[in-house]
Amino acid sequence: MKIFRFKSISLLSHAEKKARRITFSPHRNLLVGGNHTGKSTIIKSLFITLGAYPEGKLSRWDVGAITLVSFTINEKNYSVLYQKPLRALFDDKGSLLFLTFKDGEWGTYFSQLLGFNLALTDKNNETVIADARAFFLPFYINQDGSWFSGWNTFRYMGQYKSPVPSVLDYFTGVKPPEYYELNSMRRTKLFSRADIVRDKLLVEQVRLRLSNKLPLSGPKVVPEAFEQDISRLTSEITELNAKQEDKRNELVRLRETVSSLFLQIQMADEALRNYKKDTRYLQSDHDLDLTCPTCGAEHNKIFFDLLSFTDDARVLFDLSVRLKEDLIDAQNKVRLKEVDLKILNENYVRINKILEIKRGDLIFGDVILGMGGEAASLAFEEELSELKSKIKEINIEIESIDADIAVLVSRKRSSEILSNFRISFEKSASLLNVSFENSKKMNLSSRPDVSGSAGPRSILAYYAAIWSNCSGKYGSFSVPLVIDSPQQQGQDEENLPRMIAFISSHLLGNKQIILGAEATTQETFDHVVRLSAEYRLLQEDEWDEVKDIIDPFLEKIHKYTIEN
Repeated sequence: MKIFRFKSISLLSHAEKKARRITFSPHRNLLVGGNHTGKSTIIKSLFITLGAYPEGKLSRWDVGAITLVSFTINEKNYSVLYQKPLRALFDDKGSLLFLTFKDGEWGTYFSQLLGFNLALTDKNNETVIADARAFFLPFYINQDGSWFSGWNTFRYMGQYKSPVPSVLDYFTGVKPPEYYELNSMRRTKLFSRADIVRDKLLVEQVRLRLSNKLPLSGPKVVPEAFEQDISRLTSEITELNAKQEDKRNELVRLRETVSSLFLQIQMADEALRNYKKDTRYLQSDHDLDLTCPTCGAEHNKIFFDLLSFTDDARVLFDLSVRLKEDLIDAQNKVRLKEVDLKILNENYVRINKILEIKRGDLIFGDVILGMGGEAASLAFEEELSELKSKIKEINIEIESIDADIAVLVSRKRSSEILSNFRISFEKSASLLNVSFENSKKMNLSSRPDVSGSAGPRSILAYYAAIWSNCSGKYGSFSVPLVIDSPQQQGQDEENLPRMIAFISSHLLGNKQIILGAEATTQETFDHVVRLSAEYRLLQEDEWDEVKDIIDPFLEKIHKYTIEN
């Protein structure tokens, strides 16, 4: 079982010159504070940084703030820095592993890093690998939507068609990661077999046509067909030549765009390097005062603040980043055009060679005449025999894969998981003072729809039943359980403590728990973060400490963007 754990989150706002760093225990964590003190901001920022956007807005939050989330996968440390739209992944030594400005690229890379191979169907009926939204979906109760009967946890889930059943089947073990590995192998084998079957049909068709035109009694050459071939090939090569000219013109324009972008980037980077030299000089210890060239006034180091070099450098850095993103797009277009041109050129050369042969003394009919119908028929039979043998081998491999898949998705296994889910739900509902009559008819995706204050408690019991199976013998991932604000729909003085006690004591094992709550509790948590001031999550007195943590990562990103 792979174990994912949050280690810390650092938040920093250059606009406000404030920051905050929160660390997490690998076990039970409590974020406690009233409304607008930052509980949900911390929790939502964890997921946003990793590519999943929770429902709900961050009120009065600096959208340009930097977040740095550190986590472990099987005890190996990683960190992700996020400043919209940039995401950068670093390893435990601080080395930059991946950088992108696009959510889609990040989602693919993050799933590969996790070994999260769940395949979903998107709205275009295409199979895609799920991303962070699906990975965290069963393990996060978002105060903005998750406490009700719908799966309104993350935004943009409409990209997929009915993702929830597949996600739950994956994590509970109904269709575990091994199923998707085998299914991928099976699809590959099916594609290979389809290619070979097409080749076999083509050979059979050619053999049939040849047998009709070239009886075994003797070969036959048709001059009219030869003349038609010459005319067709000449027309094709003329058309290809025109297409080549169009592609070359497009390629010239794209290369001019790339050259222009290179020049703009060099100018921006050169200006940025000059700013950095000036900034280091102004920050250095020297005895000379600075003299204004206009008025002659002398200034001490406070003059550095007036120059606003930091803000100017940041503007140049953002410009350089945007230019490099445009450069990458332009270079990709150039490569695609070069590939298109290469294919056209290869076809041009191929057809030209055929045309030269056709126009020469060597005529295909002479070859057939030399071989004889019987020799041609023998060659076809040998080819068909080889193709049939390959098809048989692939069929045996597919049957073996089907047998392995059948074991993974057996009815006995599914029934066992569903039974454990229902038993766990009944037990959790009882502990949470919820009466639920239809538990024996529940499926994994059957979220309760209960009105009143019992609704949130029934939802918590439902999630607990899911989590119990995810950490059971068929589970494949251990993911943090994140619960934001259980004080929903008027939980009274008896039931709210009951919910917090359930979270603190019942959800044990190797799980990491992060609970955001409004009221203090007598229950024991391994790490408690107390938040008190409204709209003041970030603190001035933490600015220097957090900036010292984040700056080395920014330096590496900056160096990478300049060098690439």
